[in-house]
Amino acid sequence: MIILFISIISFILALLHFAVYKMIVSIFVLSSAGHLVIAIILIILGLSFILASILTFNYNNLLVRIYYTLSAVWLGFVGYLFLASCVYALFLETAQIFNINISTESFGILCLIFVIIIGTYGLIHARLILVKNIPVVLPHLPNEWQKKRAVWVSDLHLGAIHGQDFVKSIVYKINKINPDIVFIGGDLYDGVKVNESEIIKPLANLHPTLGIYFITGNHEEFRDDKKYLESIRNIGIRILDNEMIMIKGLQLIGVDDRDSINTIKFKTILSNLKINKNKPSILLKHQPSQLNIAEEAGLSLQISGHTHRAQIFPLNIFTNLI
Repeated sequence: MIILFISIISFILALLHFAVYKMIVSIFVLSSAGHLVIAIILIILGLSFILASILTFNYNNLLVRIYYTLSAVWLGFVGYLFLASCVYALFLETAQIFNINISTESFGILCLIFVIIIGTYGLIHARLILVKNIPVVLPHLPNEWQKKRAVWVSDLHLGAIHGQDFVKSIVYKINKINPDIVFIGGDLYDGVKVNESEIIKPLANLHPTLGIYFITGNHEEFRDDKKYLESIRNIGIRILDNEMIMIKGLQLIGVDDRDSINTIKFKTILSNLKINKNKPSILLKHQPSQLNIAEEAGLSLQISGHTHRAQIFPLNIFTNLI
């Protein structure tokens, strides 16, 4: 299964880099040796993310983290370079059909400059921590919950790129909000080799009066999650593992990611919890799927993460449509 997944990813990356190669050799006048050099560079870059992912799964050191970060940055840029190559190819076809006398080299260079600008903006934007305020109205909500504030934080992917300093900045933002309760929605870890306890230490500085609650994401399941869960428990965070707890008249349910994406298991879990449809309830579920099952079980609200809004344009158009 892993070999098949790597093969599919490798094939997709090969197509992206081939399109970029065709664009570069079309824009610039290069010798045969120049073509070869560009091809070799793109092959190395194309393989870099897969190799870096394998390394970070097995090793945790500065050199590996730098290599993984650079390969991930390139992965973002090559996506935009592929889009630029599509625009460039369309321009060439259009110019030829309508006999438009415009320098293809100049247009190609403009495409490359645009990629650099938008890619750099993407890198800056990725480091920004934005807070989105969402007012929530739940039926039959007890008076004790009126004007209470909850924070949902998900998909921090701590590991090779995001480390302890990133967690500190998250904790600072949350403490400024001063919430009554905090939900951590999975993928706290990226699934790479890491010091599980050390990297999440700043989370111990969160002190919401009603506690902190965690559910697993798919990245916690990339490897044995016992070390992750033990580290999370050790700093006082409650893990909701297919269970329901009552907090001041509110039913709080948390499901394990692996179980929640299995329709039969998910139905069984919710059924066994004996959810009271006449009382307010919140379901913490990593992936925003099986909404109909949650609704049939009588849940008032489901909170999920996982999609990252597809991370980059234009893929976020599809997540918005979904």
